[in-house]
Amino acid sequence: MSSADAAHSEPRLLILGTAGHIDHGKSSLVRALTGTDPDRLPEEKARGMTIELGFAHLDLSAPPGDADTRAVRLGIVDVPGHERFIRTMVSGATGIDLAMLVVAADDGVMPQTREHAEILDLLGLRTGVVAINKVDLVDDDRAESVAEHVRQLTEGLSSGDWPIVCVSAASGRGLDELRHTLRLTALAAPQRRASAIFRLAIDRVFAVQGRGTVVTGSVLSGAAQAGTALELHPGARPCKVRELQSHGQSAANVRAGQRAALNLTGVDRETIERGMELATPGCLTASRHVDARLRILSRRARPLASFNRGRVEAATWEQIATVVALDGDEMQPGTAGLVQLRFRTPVVAAHGQRFIVRDENAQATIGGGVILRPVSRRMTRKATDDIGGLKELESADAARRVAEVLRHAGFEPVRDEALACRAGIEPAEAAASRAALKRDGVLTSPVGGADVHADVVRALRGRTMAMLRRFHESSPGAAGLPVERVVGWIERRSAAGIGRALFAALTAEGELVVRGPFVSHRSHRPALSPEDDKLLESLIGELQAAGLDPPAWDKLKCVAGLSKPRQARLLNLARGDARVVLIAPQHFASAEAVDTFKRAVSELATDGQRFTLAQVRDRLKLSRRAVQPMLEYLDRIQFTRRIGDERVRVGS
Repeated sequence: MSSADAAHSEPRLLILGTAGHIDHGKSSLVRALTGTDPDRLPEEKARGMTIELGFAHLDLSAPPGDADTRAVRLGIVDVPGHERFIRTMVSGATGIDLAMLVVAADDGVMPQTREHAEILDLLGLRTGVVAINKVDLVDDDRAESVAEHVRQLTEGLSSGDWPIVCVSAASGRGLDELRHTLRLTALAAPQRRASAIFRLAIDRVFAVQGRGTVVTGSVLSGAAQAGTALELHPGARPCKVRELQSHGQSAANVRAGQRAALNLTGVDRETIERGMELATPGCLTASRHVDARLRILSRRARPLASFNRGRVEAATWEQIATVVALDGDEMQPGTAGLVQLRFRTPVVAAHGQRFIVRDENAQATIGGGVILRPVSRRMTRKATDDIGGLKELESADAARRVAEVLRHAGFEPVRDEALACRAGIEPAEAAASRAALKRDGVLTSPVGGADVHADVVRALRGRTMAMLRRFHESSPGAAGLPVERVVGWIERRSAAGIGRALFAALTAEGELVVRGPFVSHRSHRPALSPEDDKLLESLIGELQAAGLDPPAWDKLKCVAGLSKPRQARLLNLARGDARVVLIAPQHFASAEAVDTFKRAVSELATDGQRFTLAQVRDRLKLSRRAVQPMLEYLDRIQFTRRIGDERVRVGS
């Protein structure tokens, strides 16, 4: 059998979610279709309503003579219809490929029918079937009237027309037609893209005697098998898969489009709860700030003011968040705009993930949208670069999304797995886009091989130069800032090693000028008083006259008789002047003398030859007292290296 034939013979795996008003017969219809009772709690059976998610599966084979012989296996998630359990309904809608909207023929379209349909629309679900249940209780005219109301409801949604089937879970009428329609709809549903990233949203957790912790959920993407290493989020706690089940049977692996139960090692039952997520290591990062595009429901009675709080529901988690509008002060019903969701505690999500916003008391749905930047930082409307970046994250061009993720990350290293989740692509595609951006010069590697967006480096360069200009404006008489202070300033705003590398680049380009231990902007000239200028010139003249044998600080004639404050002032002026060099504590030499000394050493050290202090002394006809501080200075600046009693020229 060819690989194409094998793929054609395997059933399509999809997840079907039910939706609809309470008591419209969702669970009874699932039971009639599958033979499985999705109501799993005694309370549910006693009250005749679904409180928690129920699960079943349905195998649909091609009827005899059908040209398309593909089979379908549907994992069914039965959700509660009561308004108090909308959060559970949203959890159940996570990861579904198609929906079955159930409407009772006797009641017709009810409030939760509309809300469930709107939620499915906000979650981006475009494929489904409408089952008008309980047709055994009404005549045909009533059933057709309800069908027309359903058409009017779906016409106002992005999903458009869904096929409508009249059924009775009690009598069995229309069930075969419903199965056939479900199969055709499932086969026409968009194919999930194969993914190297595994994600499972946890909706149940329990312990099994002798086996340990078990979690269940819908596989959102990727695949897992026994031995697969995963992370539990939030917290990125490592764990491993011991055993797997799908649809109540042991499985060698599970993949997107399936309901799955995973027996885990490395994590305790008590530390896991619904709303957490299992994922491939390194792909998800928890964040308290998430940027998104939010659409407000048209039927909402009033605008949503910026900084209002709401309940954000995504995957199987729910968190209170402050909704900050980035396009204005409020969002009108029926409009969409960019927002930042600010959470009390960190959440995990991925680019392109859908979410719902309900009011803080969970009484009504406000709207829903799509996550653009799952890992963000506190942002206001003044953050034009970051807001503009959200437009890039909406682009269909994966390379543009990758570039924006890396720009926003700044100097934070972003692995391909994390880059994929933040850009809505696969790790291999992320790696290829990264390589292309490096070739095009969009990314640079300032130190240590880390990829940094060129705009980020340019911005830091600009901030560094601006910081020095501000210092010079406030202290015009100062030579500059200490070198290590500037390096540290850059480092605190970038990453380890970046500060020194960027400082070296700015110095080599002449943007920064180093004068002794100080650094200044290239345009800076210390504004000295006439008295300071005269004092400095006398010091420089005395040092230049002393040549290769300059006196120590306290032996200088220009220093004698000065008060301690004036000495300190002169010392600082000298340390910031490029015409003199501090060769030892409070011991200066002229720059010309240091250059002469370097040339003499280089001549002694040609072809890697070693030399001694005595050889330098004899060559320059100086005393040991004069030569030693000069040689130790050259050792410190790594012009020479001492080896025992000898020295060698570094790099020769």
